[in-house]
Amino acid sequence: MGSTATTDSSSKDRVPSSASTGTFMEIPTLENQYHADSSLSRAMNLFLPHDIVKSTTSDFVRFGDAVISKQVLDWTSDAERNSPYLRGSGRDSFGMRTDELVTSEGWRNLQKMGLREGIVAIGYENEYQEHSRLVQFLKYHLWTGSCAVVTCPSAMQDGAASLLKRHITNGSNITPTTRDVFKHAFTHLTARGEDAWTSGQWMTERIGGSDVSGTETLATEVSSPLGPGFKAAQVDGLPLGPWVLDGFKWFSSATDSQMAIALAQTPKGLSAFYVPMRRTTASGNTELNGISISRMKNKLGTKAVPTAELELKGVRAYLVGEQGNGVREISAVLNITRVHNAVSSMGLWGRGLAIAKSFANVREIPRKGNMILLKHNPLHIRTLANLTVSYRANMLFTYFTIYLLGISEHPLSWPAQRQILSPAFPRLRPLSLQHLHLLLRVLTPALKALTAKTTISGLQECIEALGGVGYLENEESQHINVARLYRDANVLSIWEGTTNVLGTDFIKTLKSQNGAQTLAVLRGWVTHALQSGGACLTPSSTFQGQKTAIESRLGSFASEIEDRRFEELVLDARELMERFATIIMGTLLIVDAERDGDAISRHILLRFAKIYDLGDVEQTSERDIENAKAMDLSIVFRSGCDSAIQSRL
Repeated sequence: MGSTATTDSSSKDRVPSSASTGTFMEIPTLENQYHADSSLSRAMNLFLPHDIVKSTTSDFVRFGDAVISKQVLDWTSDAERNSPYLRGSGRDSFGMRTDELVTSEGWRNLQKMGLREGIVAIGYENEYQEHSRLVQFLKYHLWTGSCAVVTCPSAMQDGAASLLKRHITNGSNITPTTRDVFKHAFTHLTARGEDAWTSGQWMTERIGGSDVSGTETLATEVSSPLGPGFKAAQVDGLPLGPWVLDGFKWFSSATDSQMAIALAQTPKGLSAFYVPMRRTTASGNTELNGISISRMKNKLGTKAVPTAELELKGVRAYLVGEQGNGVREISAVLNITRVHNAVSSMGLWGRGLAIAKSFANVREIPRKGNMILLKHNPLHIRTLANLTVSYRANMLFTYFTIYLLGISEHPLSWPAQRQILSPAFPRLRPLSLQHLHLLLRVLTPALKALTAKTTISGLQECIEALGGVGYLENEESQHINVARLYRDANVLSIWEGTTNVLGTDFIKTLKSQNGAQTLAVLRGWVTHALQSGGACLTPSSTFQGQKTAIESRLGSFASEIEDRRFEELVLDARELMERFATIIMGTLLIVDAERDGDAISRHILLRFAKIYDLGDVEQTSERDIENAKAMDLSIVFRSGCDSAIQSRL
């Protein structure tokens, strides 16, 4: 007995999809991050006075639109597609060395844009005095996701400018010629437009990686010019330096820069040098200053950045500081570049989260026979909410460190602080400049290390949030290319010190001669910051469980540092940095939440406390599943749910 197949009548009307027909997903669009990134807004309004927020808003809005424009993203795609290379493998048709580096049009245009916008210059123009660094890096944050990592030479440009400025201002032992050379370079490093320079940084060699003690590049002091056929001048007509460098630098980024800060051995030890990239010949032409590009590096990320191996033969240079003080001099550069590293981390992560949110707003998924937006999938939005909590905490950590950096560079502004800071900020101010410097010294390595690691893992989650689309190199839709952000982010845990190098530095700082005082300053700062006062709108009892937990954590942390030997502590350096960062971030989240009673900031703090076990967290509202979903949505999108949550908190 046969059977008759039956067919759902609706299937008769179905047609197969094709390459150009069927269901197509709406392409996500990015909002201006200045408006859309609530963590950026919270950091800005916590650390900047209101009048500066008001005066800079129009420029931030304009720039926030520009960085996600088609033109800028086309430059990004071009820079990624056309990696830098040596024309003719560095030689002409007859085998003569030319070392002609070719970079893409996209890279050059992005570089010009960043310089024109003052991505470094803002920090030195002093329009905003001790707040100049905050304004600089808030703009930098918007730039990072689009710039194809032109911020790499920007970081070294900033570090070199800071170093040279210190010697111009305080260097009593430098000659008038050296001072003029440094002033000339500093003027270009802090300029905008066509006159602006970037800088390289030549430390890494084959023997040591991050350990520069085994540097094999040698420096010899000479008194004679280059010899027949050369003028003893740079390209700008200034004298070439009295030192000659010979050696090999294994990893040198920003090879297209106009100068570099280099390390080399002198008879008195490892020393730092200012190196102009080019020199003038007798014919009036210019050539590389004894520098040969051995080969270009092929990297996981930062594809657009010209990174090379350099051979140095007869490179003319100027000594920076005293012979044998190279590590001390380069540390001044690292203090700046490590902050750049942290802001790059936050900028990339912020862009990745923006893409993930945009995707969730348009991606439809099946649920119980219907199609719903991905943002209504509870587990998906909980994942994004927890990422946003971590991002907010790291943002406050980053911009607090930047605020301290700005004050440290403007010590004369200290007496006037109480008149010009936001109402909540006196809670976060160290008691003296000495205390500030001690805090900044221990904050910087931990900040650089942890923002890099959390950004890498955070961007991996952003890739996963887009599913297969996130895994693609979306060149044709560059604004949603999370894969590029992730590849680029992986350099951040390596450049300017790996996590282990920074962890060792962190422990050295706490076990140094100033270690006990640093711990005392840290205790005093946390205690003061956790006291409610000023313009804070919440009662002093708010978040008391979290405050008690933070103070207890700090006590345990300090006791462990005091009681254990360096050799023991360094084995746990990563864990100790994380514990330290949790204390700092928890404190900052409390101050931010208390300053205006913002419902979402309060809930972000409580979610952070739950994740890191900082005191008992009342979860009554989260036991209501619908309220928990609303909270997650509001943390991620910060719209539509605030009033509902406020009524339940």
